[in-house]
Amino acid sequence: MFRSWMLAAMAAAVLVTPAEAKRVMPAFNPVQKLVRADAVVVGKITAIEKDTVNASQYPGAPNQVEYKVAVLKVDEPILGANNLTHIKIGFIPPPPTPPADPAVPPGRPGRGGLPPVNIAVGVEGLFYLTKHHSGQFYTINPMMAPAEVKAENYDKELELAKKAAAALADPMKALKSNTADDRLFAATVLITKYRTYPEGAQEIETVKIPAEENQLLLRAVAEGNWKPDSNDPNAPNAFMAFSLLGLNEKDGWKYPMVKPGEDFIEKTKEAFTNWLAGVGQNYQITKMVKKK
Repeated sequence: MFRSWMLAAMAAAVLVTPAEAKRVMPAFNPVQKLVRADAVVVGKITAIEKDTVNASQYPGAPNQVEYKVAVLKVDEPILGANNLTHIKIGFIPPPPTPPADPAVPPGRPGRGGLPPVNIAVGVEGLFYLTKHHSGQFYTINPMMAPAEVKAENYDKELELAKKAAAALADPMKALKSNTADDRLFAATVLITKYRTYPEGAQEIETVKIPAEENQLLLRAVAEGNWKPDSNDPNAPNAFMAFSLLGLNEKDGWKYPMVKPGEDFIEKTKEAFTNWLAGVGQNYQITKMVKKK
C-alpha cells in the first residue's frame, strides 16, 4: 500500500511545483473527503449550544475533553443524512491567539500545516462530517474542512460531491454509464472508497466486492484516461485509481521495464491491460470495512 501511495503521489506531483507541494499535498480532495465521511450535507451553522459535552477524543482515551456543540441546519442531504433536518457538530475550541510575534512574518502557516476548521454561526456550505465514536455528535476532521459557499470553486465541488455520492449509492448504474470518462469517474470514487482506511476505525476487515462490479471497475480503469489533467487535479485519473489497487506479485502483477525515452504511465497502462486479459481475470478487489 505504501508503494501504491507513492505511485499515486508521483502522478499527482506533476500537477504542482515543489514550492506548492508543501501547501497542496496534505489536503484531501473532494472525493477523498466524501468517501471518508459518514454524512455529507449542504447546510448552515445556526447556533452554538450553551452547554458543552465531555467526551474522549478517541476510543480508550484515558481522559475526556470538553466539546462545544454547533447546530447545523441541513438544507440538502448529499450522503448519509436522509431525513435529517439538523445535525450537532462537536468541536474543541482553539486556544486563544497569542500576541503577534514581530519575528514571525505575517501569514506564515502554522506548524500543523492546516488552519483550524471554521465553526461559527453563519458559516454556510458543503460539510463533510464523521460521527464521533460516542454517538453524541458529529465532528469535522481538519483534513476534511467544509467548502464554504463563498469559496471560488464551491459550485464545482458541490457538483463533484453529488456525482460521487450517486456513484456510491448505485455503483452498477454509474459503472454502466455511456461515456468512458463517467465510468472512470465512478471507478475512481469506488476504488478510493474501498481502499481507504475507514475514518475512526479501530480494526478493519476486508470483504470482496461482487464479481460483476469488480469486472466493470477494472475494465473502466483499463479503458480510462491514465494521464493527469494539469488544469484539473480532481479530474478522473486511471493511473491513480490503478495505484490504489496495490497490485503485487501475488496477484501476478509486475511493473513494466521502461527504457529511456518511454513513458512510464503509458507502459504501465499497456501492462495493466495485458494483465487484465490474462492472469488478472481472476483478480478480485477487496474493500476495507470497520470490524464489528
